[in-house]
Amino acid sequence: MRKTTQYNFLKDTAMGIAIPILIFLGILYIPLSGVILIVLFPMPILFYRLKLGRKMGAFIMILVLSIIIAIIGGISLDILFYSCLLLTGFLLGEYIEKPLSIEKTGIYTCLSTISVYTGFFFFYAFISDQEIISIISKYVAANLEMSLKLYPLIGVAQKDIEIISKSIEAIQYVLVRIMPSLVAIILILVTWINILFIKTIMVKKGIFIQRFEKLNKWKAPEQLVWIVIILCLIVFIPVKNLKIIGLNFIIVLIPVYFFQGIAIVSFFFEKKRFPVILRFFIYTLIAIQQIFLFFIVGLGFFDTWFDFRKLKILNDTKQN
Repeated sequence: MRKTTQYNFLKDTAMGIAIPILIFLGILYIPLSGVILIVLFPMPILFYRLKLGRKMGAFIMILVLSIIIAIIGGISLDILFYSCLLLTGFLLGEYIEKPLSIEKTGIYTCLSTISVYTGFFFFYAFISDQEIISIISKYVAANLEMSLKLYPLIGVAQKDIEIISKSIEAIQYVLVRIMPSLVAIILILVTWINILFIKTIMVKKGIFIQRFEKLNKWKAPEQLVWIVIILCLIVFIPVKNLKIIGLNFIIVLIPVYFFQGIAIVSFFFEKKRFPVILRFFIYTLIAIQQIFLFFIVGLGFFDTWFDFRKLKILNDTKQN
């Protein structure tokens, strides 16, 4: 019995190290699968943090990060990004174990990770003796150049590539200034998707977390919509710095209403008992077609007034 327990422990530890390394290698050498694999990257750390505990979870995270540094060959912004994703998985495990609402679990994970990432970023700027804006500009330029090389592989027309190439400086200018919100939005999306994944895994193992149930009835605080409206007005003020600040905050809030929109879609899928294949098809369309993404965000935003799921009526009925 003891040997079996030790074997399972060693197997879990080895899997906890091997899986994120394999995902990382996939990100590195299969660029077209990068987006999907980046989302999955924190999941093994989250799973084995919950299964093996805090100390072993931290050990696995640090060892995985050390191996990644050895593969890349030093400290860079990419290392900071991957360490940020690993930390997201670990911290999400920490907050899931606490008696927190799903909103607080996600918010605390994102804020903690962003705080650590910001600290490491400033430290990196200090030891490399570079200005922050210069580091971001070089990083964005390198990634834009890489994207241009990938476009022919994914079937982008040469004419479109030339148009993008001519506009590269303008694109770089915008991306550098909205980089804080882009980092935040990636973390928010990664955190939320990993919450959904870990919930599914736990349900299959017979573990139910009550506060994670009925996510399709989730909605953002109603007061948040007025903040969005104020931020939209700020964007129209003819002051460049205010425009940038307003735009960054709006971008950060977009996932909130996307999640609410997806919750509405999921609610009606469940209510109307849509077949799994049809659900998968619709979710795939939402993921790959920008027009559907905007529709889902709009659905979540206007739900504040229209209450598409009639949650207020349901809550009033329960109270009575």
